[in-house]
Amino acid sequence: MLVSLKKRTDGDIEFGIIYGGIAILVLCAAHFLPVLSLFPDCAFQSITGFPCPTCGFTRTVEHMAHGDLVSSIIVNPLAALCFMSAVLYFVYSIFTLMCGSARIFIRLTDKEGNALRMSALFLVLLNWLYLINFL
Repeated sequence: MLVSLKKRTDGDIEFGIIYGGIAILVLCAAHFLPVLSLFPDCAFQSITGFPCPTCGFTRTVEHMAHGDLVSSIIVNPLAALCFMSAVLYFVYSIFTLMCGSARIFIRLTDKEGNALRMSALFLVLLNWLYLINFL
């Protein structure tokens, strides 16, 4: 793994602003709209009786939008972690963009990239086991 600082160049896509901005818009919508009544129940859970890997995502966002982080983590820990990470990445991206400072750049080898993907898959499965046992 190679960690370095890299200046932003013209044409760079600001993924932190894009994904973080979407997360913030979703949180704002969940704060002001009755999102729990807008979406249908989980079809996977209705058919199988087990929660799907993303069950509780809407409730997690709803709790987070109203400032109840503990309930949001209890409902779906991985979704809460992803949303909090997106918002923090948004703040970091805006800060580095406005200050013109260099950003942290991480380059992974193929082996490290595969290990990261396997770790993400493991986290999704672990989160799903949590949801099956506690929802």
